Amino acid sequence: MYDAHEDAEKLGQILIVDDEESVCQALRRLLRRNYHVTVATSASQAMECLSAEAFDLILCDMRMPGMSGADLLAHCRTEYPDMMRILITGYSDLDSAVRAINEGNIYRYVSKPWDNDELRQMVAEAIEIRTLRKANQSLNKHIVRQNDELNQLNQQLQLSNEQLESKVGEREKQVMASSRRLREDMRSVLHMLVSLIETRTGGQRGNSAKAAHLAREFARSADVVGKEIEDLYIAALLRDIGKVSLPDQVVIKSITQMSVTERHEYARFPGLGQSMLMMYEPLAGAANIIRSHMELYNGKGFPDQLSGDAIARPARILRIVADYVDLQHAHNFLGEPLEPEQAQEYLLKMAGHRYDRELVDVFIDVLERVDGRFAPEQVRLPVQEARAGMLLSGPFISPAGVVLLSTGTRLTDHHISKMHELLEQFEGHEIFIHIHNEGPGSDSTRSEGQSGELDNSEQQNIDALGSEGTEAENSSSVKNGEGQRNDASDSHADDRAPLVDDVEQTAVMPDQPSGSSS
Repeated sequence: MYDAHEDAEKLGQILIVDDEESVCQALRRLLRRNYHVTVATSASQAMECLSAEAFDLILCDMRMPGMSGADLLAHCRTEYPDMMRILITGYSDLDSAVRAINEGNIYRYVSKPWDNDELRQMVAEAIEIRTLRKANQSLNKHIVRQNDELNQLNQQLQLSNEQLESKVGEREKQVMASSRRLREDMRSVLHMLVSLIETRTGGQRGNSAKAAHLAREFARSADVVGKEIEDLYIAALLRDIGKVSLPDQVVIKSITQMSVTERHEYARFPGLGQSMLMMYEPLAGAANIIRSHMELYNGKGFPDQLSGDAIARPARILRIVADYVDLQHAHNFLGEPLEPEQAQEYLLKMAGHRYDRELVDVFIDVLERVDGRFAPEQVRLPVQEARAGMLLSGPFISPAGVVLLSTGTRLTDHHISKMHELLEQFEGHEIFIHIHNEGPGSDSTRSEGQSGELDNSEQQNIDALGSEGTEAENSSSVKNGEGQRNDASDSHADDRAPLVDDVEQTAVMPDQPSGSSS
């Protein structure tokens, strides 16, 4: 047994288990550039490694002396449930591999001889899912700590009446502040995930907030009540989160341009999205909606081919809203963008086939009442066209995935200079900014406290542009998402679910109509 630990920053810890030394060496050479790789040549040796170190992924051969690979992975499922598991097998073992996947909850299997590129992609997807799970677990612990704080505050409020009379005002302020922090944390998480989705999909959607608000208005008119409205709102924001795990060649294409194999890969994204969110209890309801939102009323959708009322009502609502929004953009399933009126005509035409006819009629009524309130007022520009005075309508993210400037930042000459340095560093990459459509140098939307000066964290980020590391320079071009961002104003504020308010600077909802949505 030996370890491969290099000084360069690695993306995860991988354990390779195979009784053939040549196989271990080949896998180590294939993966050691991007990951910490540990090799074991028997199941017993692997268990020693597992007890000594935490691993993100185990790749294990099916046939080994003593304990088989399937048995070892079943043991790992019990003892190390958060670790991703991939089984390596020969063609003669495919039936056993399929059975092991079903019984042992194994992520994927790879057949010998493997394709190096396919195996790298499979490992990268597994590590990415593991990373997201770690982030969700960390967030969950943070929320639990805050809930403990709230419980402690509530216990303190159980004072005697005499003490309560003098302290109730202060205690109420503390409880409200804790609740507000909890909601702000949720908004921050949603904002981060929406930015991740829009960055990963290259801005193909760019209307997550519009879809979320339309879904909420639709739900209220379609007899959806209580927490289901909040779940539907979140599901509309995060409906494409499963796509962050899909290969680049699938993400960048319209479904009309995909091969049969790519369409099968694409059909995995609702289930992947559900898996990413299910581990965080407040998002479990939204996760279930996301899994079913690509089902069709006639049973020809995916991933479960549900039909009619077997599809949960919130998922049927989200399918209608998502298609209405997506049909107005170039990368839609029809292959060309539609005007809002044409998108409505398509919904009516397909009512009873793709969509629930009753819900389509309700949605058309909702659009007549509210759709004009979601008109976009943002512009997507190449960094080369950035000018001092412009106001960011979304975060400025580097090709390495680092948030360098936050939403609402007023660009200065210093920012522009640093952006040009970033272009030189990532030569050949397309980098975009998203600004409010107010004209260069305008002060009309300058928010209080946003003088154009950087706060400490932003100053550190922008000054670090020249030192992000050579690995980032080899990454593929990452485009900032085209999400529509404005302040949120909702006449039904009292009906909001308690855990989450509108996502600030992402939810678009002006008080007065400002034209038709695009």
